[in-house]
Amino acid sequence: MSLVTKTLMFAAAMVGVMSPARSQDVVGCGYPERDILSPFRSPTDVTAPPDELFRNLRLMTSIAARHPESSSFDAKGREVVDDDAWRKAYARVQTIGLDAGVLAQMMRLHRNSAQRETAFFGGFYCDNIGYVIELISHIPGEPVRRIREQAFPRAVQFLRAHLGRRFGDLNDEERALVVANMPELGSPTARSRGIQRAPRDSDHLHALRLTPFFQLLDVEDPIDRAQALWFLKEVFAIRIDLASAWLEPALPRVKQLLLSGDEDVRREAVALFEVIGPEDLPAAPAEAASLRAWADRAGKRLFPPIRNLNDAIVQLYPSAERDAIVDAAVRAMESLSIGDPFRGRNADGEWFVGYRIARVPDELAPLAIPAEAVITSVNGAPIESAAGLLGVVKKVARKARPTRVFVEYVLKGKPHAIEYRIM
Repeated sequence: MSLVTKTLMFAAAMVGVMSPARSQDVVGCGYPERDILSPFRSPTDVTAPPDELFRNLRLMTSIAARHPESSSFDAKGREVVDDDAWRKAYARVQTIGLDAGVLAQMMRLHRNSAQRETAFFGGFYCDNIGYVIELISHIPGEPVRRIREQAFPRAVQFLRAHLGRRFGDLNDEERALVVANMPELGSPTARSRGIQRAPRDSDHLHALRLTPFFQLLDVEDPIDRAQALWFLKEVFAIRIDLASAWLEPALPRVKQLLLSGDEDVRREAVALFEVIGPEDLPAAPAEAASLRAWADRAGKRLFPPIRNLNDAIVQLYPSAERDAIVDAAVRAMESLSIGDPFRGRNADGEWFVGYRIARVPDELAPLAIPAEAVITSVNGAPIESAAGLLGVVKKVARKARPTRVFVEYVLKGKPHAIEYRIM
């Protein structure tokens, strides 16, 4: 099936939808700051495009539209058409060359939608893969839905070919080129780009800015919401780490869209949770309350409510799991069942007192305090007994969120500290 046919089928499936009933307040997508890539731009400039280049790009587009049965995607994720005239126009485009900066300027600012449409089509044929991926982030800001609908499936095909590639996939010559083009480690340029070390085989070669795609979830038209969910689902299917990096601020909005009054929006929201959920995730239920619980279960694969970042920082998010930990800690302190007061010397021979954790119940294991640790202070206050520790636990449980709790302890004579971030 050709790209154009797929695009038309996708668009047709969205036609005629009704705005969902506003049975609940709208939750924001988690990315409120808008910029030139946010939906939707109002282009006002008139700039003369490169005439010969755009003439050949328009010819390629026209041939692809007339011969969808001959359209496919090559190994680089670019649309190709089995047609001599198309190949001749493409060869001419390659000879002239594509400037990603010029195309980006056309996409963002040109008031003529036909010129922007040609720029979006041509963007996928730039030689530099990273530039193409940057141009893909311009799609959500395009004000004409038809242009967005044509660009979305092309973008997904391109990302499938490139977004999952890693440094280790390159040959020696390609690796050397990547390293040669990197700024010097420690330089201002390297710091501004977040580069702190040489590349490793496991490093992905490309990243995609997803903010504008999430912002499409906040627009009025359910067609746009459904398309944004579809695109994000496809990206996360390629790279689940991008879901880990980007999705959490938008999770409340996606969960809200599970209950949308529009069938297409609901279907795409369910599909997104199926992609990020665990392998044993059951089929999505129909009933609203059960659907919310199902989405919570799916989301916990990437965003567990209790997160041990490095055995020195533990984040505890609002959840039944967090409540269970507090209850278990209170019960253990009240029953004096997990430890006893302790006095000893550290590795430097200095005396210390505290409360020794003799055993760690399973319910408290996520707190990452090992057995035989002697808790000496909480938020700077000394701890010498179970009663003192119980008082601190109850005080923290009553505090407004968020809050931080610093616990110092001694293990095998050496001091340690752990921070609990109660979100």
